[in-house]
Amino acid sequence: MNKSIISDCIKLCVITVIAGFLLGLVYNVTKAPIAAQEEKTKQNAYKAVFADAAEFKEMDFDEAGANKVLSDSGLGQNTITEIMEAVDNSGKTLGYVFSVTNPEGYGGDISLSVGVRNDGTVNGYETLSIDETAGLGMKATEDEFKSQFQNKKADQFEVVKDGSGADDDAKIDAISGATITSRAVTSAVNSCIAYADSLKGGE
Repeated sequence: MNKSIISDCIKLCVITVIAGFLLGLVYNVTKAPIAAQEEKTKQNAYKAVFADAAEFKEMDFDEAGANKVLSDSGLGQNTITEIMEAVDNSGKTLGYVFSVTNPEGYGGDISLSVGVRNDGTVNGYETLSIDETAGLGMKATEDEFKSQFQNKKADQFEVVKDGSGADDDAKIDAISGATITSRAVTSAVNSCIAYADSLKGGE
């Protein structure tokens, strides 16, 4: 009986080692393609929110300083993870593209790429990751909602549920049945406006 237990333990250990090796092998094989696809998704998003940019240059930024700016603006729930400088063919800065995450979506984190011009005008946003309810919160990925931010300038956007957004550039009509998602996306965009404004102050 003891020999049987020992034999079973040895077999289990061998299986565990082989499984671990295979998992590690699969991870190493897929890691590069996954990273490449993620980078391609981001580059496509940059271009979508800054079509007239010839190049995007990654900027070093003070994460703690960014967090303070957002906190002081009442937008501390958002996290800016990356800033790209959008430049034209002559090297002139047109504005910035921000990668930002808001954790307050109905389904959790919502990550966006947001383009903001030097004068504070929002070009729009593209979704990097989202897991909202189909037919409701997922409408945040559709042009009908996204277009409300395009080429609009406001100190901060405000979500409304009375349909008045069409008459006021600073107001965003909530997605019907998905106010939480609407507010999460709008908060994320607002955080990019706030930080872009702080960058102007440092010029």
